[in-house]
Amino acid sequence: MKEESIATVRAWLREQGLDACLITQPYNRVYLSGWLESDPEAAWLLISQELCLLLTSTLYREVAEKEAAGCQVLVPERRDFAQAVAAQARQHGWQRLGFEASALSYSYYASLSRGGEGHYTLQPLESTIVDRLRQVKSAQELERLRKAAAITDETFIHLRRWLRPGLSEREVQWEIIRTMIALGADGPAFEPIVAAGPNGSMPHARASGRPIEAGELITIDMGACYQGYCADMTRTVCLGEPREERMRTLYEAVLEAMRTCEQGLRAGLSGRQADSLARDVLERHGLAEYYIHSTGHGVGLEVHEEPLLSQRAPEDSHLPAGAVVTVEPGVYIPGWSGLRIEDSVLVLEDGAEVLTRSPLDLIIPQ
Repeated sequence: MKEESIATVRAWLREQGLDACLITQPYNRVYLSGWLESDPEAAWLLISQELCLLLTSTLYREVAEKEAAGCQVLVPERRDFAQAVAAQARQHGWQRLGFEASALSYSYYASLSRGGEGHYTLQPLESTIVDRLRQVKSAQELERLRKAAAITDETFIHLRRWLRPGLSEREVQWEIIRTMIALGADGPAFEPIVAAGPNGSMPHARASGRPIEAGELITIDMGACYQGYCADMTRTVCLGEPREERMRTLYEAVLEAMRTCEQGLRAGLSGRQADSLARDVLERHGLAEYYIHSTGHGVGLEVHEEPLLSQRAPEDSHLPAGAVVTVEPGVYIPGWSGLRIEDSVLVLEDGAEVLTRSPLDLIIPQ
């Protein structure tokens, strides 16, 4: 359990006039408890001024008691977490119970409401202090993120030596997963994307049995997970000389957008300003219509978390020092191909530190 974070949550509860708060978003629970189990059905965390109660099942009791140090572990009968929470609220005389509105099903909400009739009211929370705490990484979190990035880099260096024409996208995907695990990762942080040739126009293409050909663009988006923390990195490569000169031209434009953004990042920028650092470059190159996603997002326990580097970021959203975010501009031309280049970077007070060390050469000599 992160005692300092729990203390911050308790202070926040007092400010909000809440007697307790129910944490059901799985990664918020992981963050506060220290138990690296992200199954949303595995447990709920209940925090008050007196309690830090982890509700789970007999399947998880032993590991929860071992890893969630500092939390009291309770196994409700019939895995009825909602009624167990209601019983705790009645026992302690809580009158206002907060819950994460986007992370609780209606059926659980209804059960909590019935259990609290005449005793307490439920207060839906669109966000909590935990969402903000998770943005700023501790020294231990940064150590794990650096290791995840290093495994990802080493995997990519291996791929550059191993890749050859005729391999299918799916074969490359499995080699990524195999190598990451061999290098000490928990596994991949997400299903690796391998998109060659025309498949590169789809940012989230699924790896297929299509053989990779020499001279075409190959987008590889991957990240290792190490002790619960995620890396995220994308490189676009070509086996041998590109078939078309515009492949080089587009690659240089996207690389310029990524580097410009990385050089301009610093704490205090809004998410929209950070997005514009890359987007403005691609607009100057006449590629705005082909840049169809945001510039980046936070990484940590989840591969996609706050803060956002996006045109859709809230106006009052700013990058804090200590956040780790991606910078991933891309260009996608339907019916032709596409490419993306992505680093993970640590936001500093006066700049940013690039954590990704994978080579940026477009061409892999054959």
